[in-house]
Amino acid sequence: MSSLEEELGVKIFERSRTGLEPTETGKKLIERAQDIINRIEEFKSEAKCEASEIEGQLSISAVPGMCRSIVPKTLAAINEKFPKVHLQIKETHLFQVRKDVLNGEADIGVVYSFPSSQEENQQLAATHIIDSSMMVCFRKDSPLAKKDVIYMEELHKYPFVASANVGDTKKFHAYIFGDYHKINFLVQSQNYETKKHFISQGLALCLESDLTTKSDPFFQREDIVVRPLIAKEPKLSYYCIKLKNQNYSVAGKEFLKELQAQANQIK
Repeated sequence: MSSLEEELGVKIFERSRTGLEPTETGKKLIERAQDIINRIEEFKSEAKCEASEIEGQLSISAVPGMCRSIVPKTLAAINEKFPKVHLQIKETHLFQVRKDVLNGEADIGVVYSFPSSQEENQQLAATHIIDSSMMVCFRKDSPLAKKDVIYMEELHKYPFVASANVGDTKKFHAYIFGDYHKINFLVQSQNYETKKHFISQGLALCLESDLTTKSDPFFQREDIVVRPLIAKEPKLSYYCIKLKNQNYSVAGKEFLKELQAQANQIK
């Protein structure tokens, strides 16, 4: 390391009793070196791609809305094109998806946010996939069934069934409802199927993205009504995220391309 510093004419590390700490110049050089290494690995992968010899593992962490709609078709297409790539999919909540990517437990995360509330993360790079309208879902004998669209202000007097009160879910509902504590959450559960039982009995209604209601047969039933929601934020945006200092592998690029293709078929 000393020889390298002497050759470059800069100090890369500060030395102390506790070890080495990179200088500001050192941090920039390390980041640049990592980028070069990533590009070399990307070059190797692309060379193998031409010979259909792609191997390795691609891990995906995704929120339920995408994991139950276009992600399965995407993975099926990737599996057919790259049979030597081992695919792993994890369905989890928004906060955990981000955590999985940041901790290196997932190569790619699939997340959502409201367009006006997307938070910039210095460690993550995001690629937009699709926008999806927010919908209100309930049984057909509800008074709301007479309406073509539902306004947010009309929902405060109705009981809701929602995901369990994990941090990002509470933040989500607080953002869309405004005064979160006025909402009557009759049921909160981490089991996605639980909400359907309460909706089908006419005990509660729920919010879903248009992406979910189009892909889940439950919302196509004759006794279930789905109406557009008119609110401050009537749409959700879905994104793929990855670490900024890591390039997509060839399989990762193909996943992103295929995910976008599947999303375009829904639009």
